[in-house]
Amino acid sequence: MTYIQSNIGGRAENQDFYGSAHTKSGELIIVCDGMGGHNGGRHAAEKAVQIIIKEVTKSNDTNPIKALRGAILKANEAIWHESDTNASLKGMGSTVVALLITPEKAICGHVGDSRIYQLRKRKILHRTSDHSQVFDLVRQGKITEEQARLSDKSNVITRSLGTKLALNVEITDNISYKTADRFFLCTDGIWSMIPESQLIEMISEEGNVESIITNLIEKINTIGIANGGNHDNLTAALIEMETSSK
Repeated sequence: MTYIQSNIGGRAENQDFYGSAHTKSGELIIVCDGMGGHNGGRHAAEKAVQIIIKEVTKSNDTNPIKALRGAILKANEAIWHESDTNASLKGMGSTVVALLITPEKAICGHVGDSRIYQLRKRKILHRTSDHSQVFDLVRQGKITEEQARLSDKSNVITRSLGTKLALNVEITDNISYKTADRFFLCTDGIWSMIPESQLIEMISEEGNVESIITNLIEKINTIGIANGGNHDNLTAALIEMETSSK
């Protein structure tokens, strides 16, 4: 069971984009957060989602990891070339989190600071690691994750689609799952607004995935409005597993 919702937040334009598809490799869910003015961010995010779905869907590679990595690299190359040749889109880019669920396992691919979580009984089993300046400091033990979340440099990412032709896509493979596990994908407009413990509590609540995501986005919008109303776009996907991996 999957539900995805996107909201403009306090911005003039929603530069987030998402998509999902049933492919030969498995169920594919993607969330992207675009960056770049004059529609560039929205265009980059939308292009990324469309290309990744197309490439994974048409791939004949028997290795789903290669199919996913190759699709993300294709998206990066296409966005970079368009940015390089179209002056109005110069500098556009996007984060990406892509979750590919096969009968045997789940595979995460990500670039940037959008996130994927795997939850079981209100506990984090897996979480992607942000490609950002502040998260580099977290990895070095210089600041805490909560300090990173509250930092005024929390949105400075070190890796993105479309900004360099050479790209290191981070892939996490062989993620096993059980019935009732939840996978949660979101842009930084979601996770940056509340402490992680509160976020995990909200997305672990009893109930259907649609009501949980609707309540979460409503809650974060309320916080954003109370803090001046200039908060980021909000996109979140919640998947509740109906089977266990083989």
